[in-house]
Amino acid sequence: MSNYVSLSVRVFWSSAVLAKRALFSWLNPALWMMQLFFMSIFQIAFFVYVVKFAGGSTEADIAYVAIGNAISSVAYTAIFSVCNITGEEKQQGTLVEVLVTPANRFAMFVGRAMFQVFNGIATVFIALFYAWAVFGVDFSNTNWPALIAVIFIMTMAMVCLGLLLSSVGLYLRTSMIIANIFLFVGLLFSGVNFPVSKLPEVIQPFAYVFPLTYGTDAARAAVDGSSILQIGDLLMDMVISGGLALIVGFMIFKWFENLSRKKGTMDKF
Repeated sequence: MSNYVSLSVRVFWSSAVLAKRALFSWLNPALWMMQLFFMSIFQIAFFVYVVKFAGGSTEADIAYVAIGNAISSVAYTAIFSVCNITGEEKQQGTLVEVLVTPANRFAMFVGRAMFQVFNGIATVFIALFYAWAVFGVDFSNTNWPALIAVIFIMTMAMVCLGLLLSSVGLYLRTSMIIANIFLFVGLLFSGVNFPVSKLPEVIQPFAYVFPLTYGTDAARAAVDGSSILQIGDLLMDMVISGGLALIVGFMIFKWFENLSRKKGTMDKF
């Protein structure tokens, strides 16, 4: 048993390290830094100025949108980057070689996405800095331990959602269409730019499928001074939604792996 655990940890670690090395073997670090520092400010600016144009010029209105979009900036790494893991393997012709190994599938499945957790956390903190420095959001009452906990847990949960979508991409020709759909569905449903209560009642329950919905509510509460205990329910909801996404994603991964073997679509791109 101990040997199995040790091997699984080694597979997890090597998958995480190799995923980072593989990313920078084709992605110029300068381009990565540009995405890290500039993607979020354009997203925040766009929606802040839309709100101003619509007449919402109060500090509360701007803070609501700026914080929501700063938190949702994690979706670009957690959804796009993670969702494309299987697509990249297909495109490069290495998926078959990866899946014929006897390594622990779950450790390899999760390890491949771990770099994006740190990438996502960095993205959110940079976006929050822009919310303060550029758009004047007041962080003087912020409970920082609570906000840090929110960002870490939400990023993990969103990466789990990205892994679920990546599993679907194992069978499909590409998973990027799914990533695009869920990225913008999240912006619409998750209370990023307006409260979930403003959605049609029939749609509101679907908003709480996404970890981002709990993350935006918890982040705003932490900025207003709420402690970890006060937002404990939201943190637990994020853990549950992320955990369910990870479990369902791995089940789909195994199912589509077997299906793609039977139908010969494993290396189809």
